[in-house]
Amino acid sequence: MPFAEAIIATTEAVQKKQKERPPTPFDNPSDDEEDGDDRPRYKDVFGSFGMRSSQTVCNKPPHRPRGTGDDPFSLKNLPQNDKEDKARQLEGIHPDKFNGDCSQTTRFLATFNRFMLMNYRVDIAKDPIMHSIYFLSLLEGPKCKGWVDAADRWLCHVVEDPSMIPRQSNTWKELEKHFKEAFSDYTERERAQDELKKLKMKNDNLDKYLATFETQALCADIDMNDHTNLRTFALGLP
Repeated sequence: MPFAEAIIATTEAVQKKQKERPPTPFDNPSDDEEDGDDRPRYKDVFGSFGMRSSQTVCNKPPHRPRGTGDDPFSLKNLPQNDKEDKARQLEGIHPDKFNGDCSQTTRFLATFNRFMLMNYRVDIAKDPIMHSIYFLSLLEGPKCKGWVDAADRWLCHVVEDPSMIPRQSNTWKELEKHFKEAFSDYTERERAQDELKKLKMKNDNLDKYLATFETQALCADIDMNDHTNLRTFALGLP
């Protein structure tokens, strides 16, 4: 039997069965309804196919669905793809914990900044407060416990009064500066400065000399563009 004829036959069978069933209170209006009562009748709400529910059997008017429906959750609220969901998570190998060893300060800070730069699109890297809190979570041990407690209190004051931070800076930059001041290895800086004074270019290998000088200058925390340091660089040349 063709599909269209099957639908017509099914519809006629339903209508015939509906005519043969005994009448219900919902089929004919009561006296109150004829007098102008505009309460919704069963047929007005559900149509003419005789659908029933526990409320209609108990002669109760249908109620509205639960909830206001002002802000329904739909499929569009779900992540559209895996990339959108992963963009909010930190990726890569997390930096190791810092235990207060000043000889590891430069290396730890460089590793942390490189990790956050790789995740620069993540919310925790964009927000200076969250950025700072995550940094403090990587500090542990008795050597840095007191400084971390003080930094926590400082962050609370910054949240309450953001004007504490200079206009040209942010919370993370200020915290990084305080961290360097507290845990810088001054003996390492002195050793690096001594190495710079002794450094000489060998075998006319200028690239190697330049790379070594930059590395030692970073450890010594000096400005490469300073005239005094440029003179030190020139003294190592043949």
